[in-house]
Amino acid sequence: MKRSEVMLQKGMTLKEVQDHILKVDHHPELKLEVMLKLVEEVGELAVEVRKESINGPSDTLLTNMKHELYDVLHFVAHIANIYNINLEDAVIEKDAINAIRYKEKRR
Repeated sequence: MKRSEVMLQKGMTLKEVQDHILKVDHHPELKLEVMLKLVEEVGELAVEVRKESINGPSDTLLTNMKHELYDVLHFVAHIANIYNINLEDAVIEKDAINAIRYKEKRR
């Protein structure tokens, strides 16, 4: 399916975003390459955060950070899809573990 045929919409759930990425970018045969792309994107995000810490915030830097954050999310979802992991379930499960581990107060 072409990317232009399926577009993300404001207000989508994490599951809907994950399903979108499955439709437009699913390559289970490229597990290592997808993981390396995630690391690359985290590095690109780190560069933008470092620039902001040195130069202060700017609209351009914040836009770049926003784009890099999406790229990171994209490859996290891609990896989850390769291993058939529902990210919404993973978030809920791990948040509950962290709440106990760090004794966070729940709202």
